[in-house]
Amino acid sequence: MKLHCSHVLLITLAGVSSFFPTASVAGEAPSPSIATMQIVPGHPWRPPFGLDRVGRPPDAVVTFAGSEKPVGEFVVLGYRDGKEVSRQVLNPIRTKKDPWTTQVCLDPYVARVSLEDGLEEAALFFKSPPAGEPIELARQTVMPPSFEADAIAQPESVINPVDLGTILVPYDWLLLAGGQKATVEVAALYRGAGVPGASASAWYESAPSGKTTIPMPLKPGEKTQVTLAVGAGARAEKQDVLHVMIADAEGKALWQKIIRVMRVPDPPKNPLFGAITTKLRYDGSIVSIVNGKDVTIPYEKGWDPKLQDVVVFFPHGARWVFWRGASYCPFWASRFNTGLSYQWAERSPASDGIGWCEPLFDHELRFGRVEIITSTPSRVHVRWTYQTSDFAYRGSGDSIVEDFCFYPDGFGTRTVTMTTPPEWKYQLEELIILSPQASYPLDILPPNLVEIISLQGEKQVLTFPTKQGRLGNAESPVETLEQWPQNGSVPVLCRLRMNRRESLAAVTFPLTNPGKPDLFAPFYDTGAMVTPCYWGPHWPLSRGLDTGWTISDRVSQGPGANSVMCWPGSLGWHGQPAHKPFRETSVVTKDPAGKPRTMNIDTYVWLIGMSDANDEQLRQWAAGFAQPPVLEATGAKVEADWYVPERRALRLVVEKPIVTIVIKPAGHCVNPVFELSAAPKALKSVRVDGKRLEPARYAWDGKTLWLDMTLSQPATLQLKFVAADR
Repeated sequence: MKLHCSHVLLITLAGVSSFFPTASVAGEAPSPSIATMQIVPGHPWRPPFGLDRVGRPPDAVVTFAGSEKPVGEFVVLGYRDGKEVSRQVLNPIRTKKDPWTTQVCLDPYVARVSLEDGLEEAALFFKSPPAGEPIELARQTVMPPSFEADAIAQPESVINPVDLGTILVPYDWLLLAGGQKATVEVAALYRGAGVPGASASAWYESAPSGKTTIPMPLKPGEKTQVTLAVGAGARAEKQDVLHVMIADAEGKALWQKIIRVMRVPDPPKNPLFGAITTKLRYDGSIVSIVNGKDVTIPYEKGWDPKLQDVVVFFPHGARWVFWRGASYCPFWASRFNTGLSYQWAERSPASDGIGWCEPLFDHELRFGRVEIITSTPSRVHVRWTYQTSDFAYRGSGDSIVEDFCFYPDGFGTRTVTMTTPPEWKYQLEELIILSPQASYPLDILPPNLVEIISLQGEKQVLTFPTKQGRLGNAESPVETLEQWPQNGSVPVLCRLRMNRRESLAAVTFPLTNPGKPDLFAPFYDTGAMVTPCYWGPHWPLSRGLDTGWTISDRVSQGPGANSVMCWPGSLGWHGQPAHKPFRETSVVTKDPAGKPRTMNIDTYVWLIGMSDANDEQLRQWAAGFAQPPVLEATGAKVEADWYVPERRALRLVVEKPIVTIVIKPAGHCVNPVFELSAAPKALKSVRVDGKRLEPARYAWDGKTLWLDMTLSQPATLQLKFVAADR
């Protein structure tokens, strides 16, 4: 991690071994000969963020030599006017490159603390156990920079980037629709004599005549913040630059910043509900690692030009995306520029020596394909097919089909059908948040990332970073999740929040119980906790990077992946039972290479959605999905296999123009879906218990009927078709 510092204190403490008793047995103090302390700006991955960073006091970082954890108490004291005003005990931490290994970690122990504002001196003290006298090891004057400033630009209203035909726009860019106005907030702190005649200005490179300037007097040692209205700039310019400047009374620049602008002159017209093929715009580049060096690939040349993206739109604002940059691994796209993926079929290392295999490594989309099967007013069905491989394109030998069926209410189903060799093991679900370039996890992710909701009324909120996380880069992994609703084979529902500002949350409920999940622990860097869970730059968009366990400056080169929790699936890790499929069989067929062999065909089904529904409503959704209502019909015949969870559908064959269906919920029936074969195309009316349902409360496409209603008691549904249309 690179720290760009305006002031750094480096103290080498050599020849102080007399302060540290020599250790010859476990539990005694080590005997390092060197320790270093740095006074540095606050870690860029740690809060505060944005304009709040202006005026933030520096950190003290102490690095310890030796392979053993230091024994004794290390304290950083802060002084003002010669008096002690703060005291912070250090907690040395050592990070690991890979949490899966048991090898001895060679990284040094590091401790980091944020200093109090306004300190004039900082000192490092050591006290040996059990009751040694404190020894001052170092003392240094704290010298903050004389001038600090920053600026943030925002559109006048938030539009989902997908609605503008874009995806994961870099966090420090400004995204505008054509003609959309913006504002710029500017903050500055001057520790000199003050600049009473200072001003702040902002202008677009495409429209310099529209420059906006307002007074911004800088008082000695006081933080000043102003807001500028900068208008819209040149509507036709797809790429632009916003200049921000703080100047003195004579107009001489004291500070400047350039903000990239991504403008969409003519936003596309998208359906209220439906799926479309498109090519989502991304103005950054693809970074590929070739022979250990970064190679830049123009985004528009990253794939076969015939390949496109697929987006599903919902009336309440949710967006489901199959993006080439994510290797078609689908995800919910938030209004606030983050995403949520439920993962895919990830194959564990096989006996042939090939490691982890996943479709995310199919960066060039040699195998992955997406097809819109159906897009009607009542249902969207999109199919994703792929094979797994490692990032060197080795190991393909399976065939995976994922079907997604969605309805206007924002809920749908994910069905994974896997044709695989019997000996191969897979993980099928991991909650992964996609973050844009130049964003930091602790800035954009809420602490209450996951809520576990059982159908029996239990609820557990998982606050991240969690002490229950197992997969992180801390020296010693902590315990796995212990508090998990236990009720035999009954699954639980999970709600995941993908952004601090987003009101909609992603939902997942498996039809068969996948068991207890693993949680991802935070990352540490130079003694600071810098993420709430896993972060990696290897996906989406970038190429040639394998999964890593440290943060890096690649945060500024492309989007990132933030793994929150995962279910081992058929791997059966840690003594957990394997995730049993909803349907399974074994056949002799041809593998993707055309060779005949015995293959397993396993099917898994989930209820998924993006919603602002409350806990009780979600319980009703999940219960109704797991246990459908009983149907009695006149004018139609109920099919023998009358409920298809893969499509959340109730199946009947229409025999007469008027069909009456008695719906008997097992508990609750939320927004039922009916597949009506042999039905006339024209539906004249829909009545529930004799009351006519308004057209906005249902959708019919000639085969599939979706209803907007929740039933807790038996109800009678009457459908009247126009017989002449048969």
